[in-house]
Amino acid sequence: EDRGPRGFWNPRNDARKGVSATLGVSFGLGRRAGGRGRGENGAPPDLPPPQPPITISGNAADVVQTALESLGTPYTWGGTAENGFDCSGLIQYAYGQHGIRLPRMSRDQARAGAEVTPLIDALRPGDILLFSARPGAGVTHIGMYVGELKFIHSSTRGVKLSRLDPQDPEGGYWLDRWVGARRIIP
Repeated sequence: EDRGPRGFWNPRNDARKGVSATLGVSFGLGRRAGGRGRGENGAPPDLPPPQPPITISGNAADVVQTALESLGTPYTWGGTAENGFDCSGLIQYAYGQHGIRLPRMSRDQARAGAEVTPLIDALRPGDILLFSARPGAGVTHIGMYVGELKFIHSSTRGVKLSRLDPQDPEGGYWLDRWVGARRIIP
């Protein structure tokens, strides 16, 4: 987890209602869901220089912050509360704490909100990421994008941050299984 001076998630209070957050964003533009994450010769693709930070405010920042406060919570199959979450329970809880009701099951959450173009550069913090264990299996896992190629989810190791980064072995695993995204807060 990058909590250094670049501050991947730095909430701050300001004069506007709600919370604003500055996210440092750097990722490969044009990366599509479900790809292999490697160039033709197997080398990592060239990534463009980091982009300037973007600012989100209001409910999306609040929802992401609520999810981040759950880091380290144990995995519990069917769990929907702070004593344990499964993947869809975490997403339902984070949105629910801000008055946004989502279905309980990941397959149903995969139909909530608006479809997001399956490109990393189209993602915004708070978007729901959809994953499939194998092609044609439907949505089998779900997480929430938090920025800087990172997403929060409840895995068998508990609530954690993972990456959608082709240069990271775990990130490649998730990129290969990423099948789509949904936006709950426009």
